[in-house]
Amino acid sequence: MKKGIFVILLLLVSIAGTVQAKGNKDVVYILGASFSVTDSTVYFTEIQRLDGIVLEDGRLPHRHYYSYELKDYMSYKENLPGRTSVIYFSKRRSELEKKEMKLKERFIERERKNVVYLGDKFKFVKP
Repeated sequence: MKKGIFVILLLLVSIAGTVQAKGNKDVVYILGASFSVTDSTVYFTEIQRLDGIVLEDGRLPHRHYYSYELKDYMSYKENLPGRTSVIYFSKRRSELEKKEMKLKERFIERERKNVVYLGDKFKFVKP
């Protein structure tokens, strides 16, 4: 009898832990930009939604993989090597939209660069 109760309690604790771990996963929005000092064009990705991300103290885990992913895409698919690729993320899409507008303003007005969107050609993949 005591073993049965112990087994049931053990199962309940493991199920509660699984439910709690699933509850911590967030929806994260991500935006990428790729630019070069020697090129007058800045490439932007669309704001994309990534599901099932667990933020670590407000930071995106494996953040560098996403920027390398964009850098590799620009090097090999678009044949534009040597570019700097950066990503921005947020739990709220509206924050990224504001950031995107500020970046576009900076690149267009101050640095006189053209802005090109990659559109559906590029999608971030969760590592």
